[in-house]
Amino acid sequence: MKRAQYICCWACALVSALSYGARVEIESPSGKGEFDCEIKKVSEKLSRLTVPKDSIPRDAKTVFVSIDLARGHRGEEGYIALPRGGIVDFDFPDGQAVYGFMEMPVFGAKTPRGTFWAQVRGMRNEAELMLRARDGKIEPVLRFRTDATPDGAYEDIVVDFNFLDKGAGYVEMGKAYRQSRLSAGEIKPIKERIKTSPNLEYVAKAVPVRIQFHGAKKRENRDFTPENEPPIKVRLDFKKSIEFADAFKKAGIGEVAFCSAGWQSGGYDGRFPDLFPVPEEFGGEKALREFIAHVKKIGYTIHAHTNSTDCYTCSRMWNGGEVAAKNRDGTPQRGYYWCGGKAYNLCVKHAYENYLPAQLEKVRDLGFEGPHYIDVFSATAPYMCADPKHPATRSDTARVQRDIADLCIKLFGGFSSECGFDHLAGKLDYINYVSNRIQPWYTALSGGFPKNDNRAKLARFVDRYVPLWEIVYHGIILSNPDRFTQNHTLGNAKTADSGDLNFNARDGSRDFRKTLKLAEFGGRPIFYTCNFADIPKIKQAYDEFLPLRHLQLEFMEDHKYLSPEVTETTFGNGEKTVCNYGDKPYSYNGREIPPRSYILAK
Repeated sequence: MKRAQYICCWACALVSALSYGARVEIESPSGKGEFDCEIKKVSEKLSRLTVPKDSIPRDAKTVFVSIDLARGHRGEEGYIALPRGGIVDFDFPDGQAVYGFMEMPVFGAKTPRGTFWAQVRGMRNEAELMLRARDGKIEPVLRFRTDATPDGAYEDIVVDFNFLDKGAGYVEMGKAYRQSRLSAGEIKPIKERIKTSPNLEYVAKAVPVRIQFHGAKKRENRDFTPENEPPIKVRLDFKKSIEFADAFKKAGIGEVAFCSAGWQSGGYDGRFPDLFPVPEEFGGEKALREFIAHVKKIGYTIHAHTNSTDCYTCSRMWNGGEVAAKNRDGTPQRGYYWCGGKAYNLCVKHAYENYLPAQLEKVRDLGFEGPHYIDVFSATAPYMCADPKHPATRSDTARVQRDIADLCIKLFGGFSSECGFDHLAGKLDYINYVSNRIQPWYTALSGGFPKNDNRAKLARFVDRYVPLWEIVYHGIILSNPDRFTQNHTLGNAKTADSGDLNFNARDGSRDFRKTLKLAEFGGRPIFYTCNFADIPKIKQAYDEFLPLRHLQLEFMEDHKYLSPEVTETTFGNGEKTVCNYGDKPYSYNGREIPPRSYILAK
């Protein structure tokens, strides 16, 4: 570690002589080392931290960067803003929690000493965020796990600090990041894109319904082969799917954007990267084509769900694990387990260079149109691969994912994915939900996790969630706020696991917080189902969405608390949603908002 200290002394001035700095800690097999690094002034409103990659030994396991500029003191005014919009007031407990990979490479702080938003630029896809509080002080800490890259640090760690005027807060942070991306041409408003995309114009008005699913195998946490994999259990075959689509028409639901999940080889999450042949259990390819054609004939849209993130040993393309992303030791990277058994991370670079474009052309030939959905791409940081035959850093994989998104736009007319990780923001028409942050926060607040669980630790820091992501991307990417707000009129599921065969069994309850969070965050409803009995409840959600859906094309320009239990969200056309989470009426400009309700104010 002496070498690292020596190089950094040469590359970075010591913070003791400066107004601001950062503490860099490096963990490696030979021990720990640390040094101070300068945050250099670039302009009046911009300063930059650079940790040269040459100062990080190749065998380093983890690099921590703590920033005194963002430090808050217990009891003072201000907060730290987390990427999803978690607000950490300066009334924090001592402790530490891991936020993890960041939906946006952005966080901010508002302190008596100033307000800024920070953007991780170098090693952006490796950056994880932590919170560390001790001795009455709290600071955000960036963590870079360089042992989880193919060959150590491959870029300088670069963090920009953008300073805001006095009185600014999380709204200004979000709007500044949005403007920086618009100015760079990295993203475009929906209003501009619909001029050349009639499908996007339709999808922006529609309620998305993911057919979850046509059929699947029973989930088991084991490796399968083509010889011993379990049989597919049919949930909604293609002939019955025609009746399902017709039932939406009969219910009077005007616009629906169907996403067909589980249509491919092996059923839902059953045999990736295999997509073909189409299962005969569902009626085969001819019946699938008839279903797709019928949906379009009755005036709805339908696009396909595929997955280029997971792979399974029962795949006919497994080939000894050639398709999988590898760890440094050559073993396939493990994921969770789904209907195909143990999931392994797919090497997207290998897929794109060898077979994925041809697969997607075949999917298009079936008749699917609109924002083709590739699962998980935007739900986490891109995977790396250390296989010497097809090595890829996370940043390499992010570039390949963007290339794949461009191909989907060319073939289908659009692209969509799961969540709000914004390395794909310039390509996405819609996402299913921004994050799974609010749901575990509510669970933790009600004591649903052990105290030493990281989700419980993080919840002790977060005081509330605000629509920071939406301030950046509303009017650019269609979205639903959280796993918590999906299926909001259907009730609670027996399992939160969307791959479980019991996922569609729901209790029919309504949680007012889900409805209000949709209105506050400008979200559009989304449903995962193959149950005919759910259609009247989806019609109810559609009717609630109609007066608000025009807002999907608008930027979010302001958000504030009118009281601890009442929020006001302002959109680009001047309209506002005012949400009353309290148990008493609230008077707003001469209008009374009932308890646990909201209004649209013009």
